[in-house]
Amino acid sequence: MKTVEISELASLWENYGKSEQPLVLTRNGQPVAALFPIEDIDMETLSLSVNPKFNQIIEQSRKSQKEEGRVFLDDIPLPPET
Repeated sequence: MKTVEISELASLWENYGKSEQPLVLTRNGQPVAALFPIEDIDMETLSLSVNPKFNQIIEQSRKSQKEEGRVFLDDIPLPPET
């Protein structure tokens, strides 16, 4: 993974499409964003991959599977319907 200061982004933007690795943008050395190609990713997958509630459900499911060898839907707190 490559790390780039935001101030340097303009010069790298032209050639970014030629690189498949994620690009971490930093400000004063601190990461603030990530840039990665999404050509073969549908919007639903992208949305879920950055959804904290969804990631929490997946993590809880993995933990249950590892510790107890099973996963039951009733054990996973689902967000309220809106």
